[in-house]
Amino acid sequence: MNIISTPVANHGLTLVSFLVIATLLSMGLGWSIKVGNLPLRTVMAYSERESQFIQVWVKIALLIGVIVPFVMLITLWDQLIVRQFLGSYLGVVAVQLACEVSFSRWFVKSIVVIIGTIYTIFRLWQLWEGLHLTKYAQPELGLLWLILLFWVGNLIMLFFMAIPSIVPESQQKST
Repeated sequence: MNIISTPVANHGLTLVSFLVIATLLSMGLGWSIKVGNLPLRTVMAYSERESQFIQVWVKIALLIGVIVPFVMLITLWDQLIVRQFLGSYLGVVAVQLACEVSFSRWFVKSIVVIIGTIYTIFRLWQLWEGLHLTKYAQPELGLLWLILLFWVGNLIMLFFMAIPSIVPESQQKST
């Protein structure tokens, strides 16, 4: 792998800028849905089968998206660049979870779909860049690819299941 000398997605200024913009955008969209200015559902309209899938998916996300990177952070602690990358990755995950919990209470439950989409796209950039920061041993490289592919799958799930669940039926038929 090529070593990136100046990471962009995992740079402090990029992280802070993203977190501020994503938070303000999520708040604005959540408020707009709550007051009716943005014609999206306030809750996700999942079928029983989709709800069961989401429950399993969240557990998989916790395992692959949080626990595996946390264990990698601990085991690779002595590598500064990897520690910085995994620390920023987990920091962004923590902010996402805090936003989802608080904004779904303050505004509408469906805001978690929008927040999840915004953060998943950024997370893919972080991971892609993180894969190229240094040379990893085969097990760590495999785990990073697993995490990246999980988030690709998450983005697909968001676009094909979660986002349609918050779009009112009248808008789905017209498109």
